[in-house]
Amino acid sequence: MSDEYEVKTETEYKVNTKTDTEKDLENTADKIKAGVKAVAKKIEDTDRDLGTEYQKEKLKEKLD
Repeated sequence: MSDEYEVKTETEYKVNTKTDTEKDLENTADKIKAGVKAVAKKIEDTDRDLGTEYQKEKLKEKLD
């Protein structure tokens, strides 16, 4: 009976080949970008909280 039915499946594997150093470098670059954007917004409007702006920009960088 098992000869009558053949199950065919395709499995796709995605392998992340980045090293820890490459991942750390990307994270650092994202943090720098977020920090620069937060400082720029602080310069435009001195009443803004730098920490809050940094957190907002860091979140945006992660989503991009």
